[in-house]
Amino acid sequence: MTKQTINRIKTLLATVGVLALLGAPAAHAYTITVGGVVAGDGSGLTTAVGSTTVLTFNELTPPVSGNFTDGGVAFSGAGEVIAGSSAGQYAAPAGDATNFLVAGGPSSFTGSETLAISGPSSNYFGLYWGSMDQFNTLTFLKAGITVATISGADVAAGGNANGNQVALGTNDYINIFGLGPYDTVILSSDTPNFEVDNIAYGTVPEPGTLALFGAGLLGLGLIRRKRST
Repeated sequence: MTKQTINRIKTLLATVGVLALLGAPAAHAYTITVGGVVAGDGSGLTTAVGSTTVLTFNELTPPVSGNFTDGGVAFSGAGEVIAGSSAGQYAAPAGDATNFLVAGGPSSFTGSETLAISGPSSNYFGLYWGSMDQFNTLTFLKAGITVATISGADVAAGGNANGNQVALGTNDYINIFGLGPYDTVILSSDTPNFEVDNIAYGTVPEPGTLALFGAGLLGLGLIRRKRST
């Protein structure tokens, strides 16, 4: 077998490997990361993930409750868009001087808010989660079937989702990658309260997929460079 034939086989195998990575079905296990960027509108933190739609609630005049829409999302349930803080009732996420959503509502304290997202299904969800508590829950659905359920205890630093309004790790931007496609999100709380802002959604590459794809391209580049030398 000639050297030229061997090089051609190596190139073919590398190409097949990259195509396999691209064609492999995405796992439905999600990945949670913590951290965003400082928002330019005074709302604290927002997503650093590109190609997403971000809901800021800033175009609404609070208080807003009942059924309303924002950025292509239909809201319904016990939630309310408000601003500021009220002792013993609700607190704005740390550093947030703008409108935000209280999922349980400042009147009922407990309950849920449903977000029905129009357009293509998403696989990424982000939110500025204020005062994370164990009893704050996110439920993702596709065509009425539950895709994933995530609570405050799953994301707060060290599992310390104790609701301390200013504790390090209980006010932060949460990114959830690799969700099975979803079109509905339910934010619920059975104890006061669930405050969120800068909700982001969209279809984005999963971090692991990007890393594998990059490794595959690097392999192809090295083989081609070797052939050229």
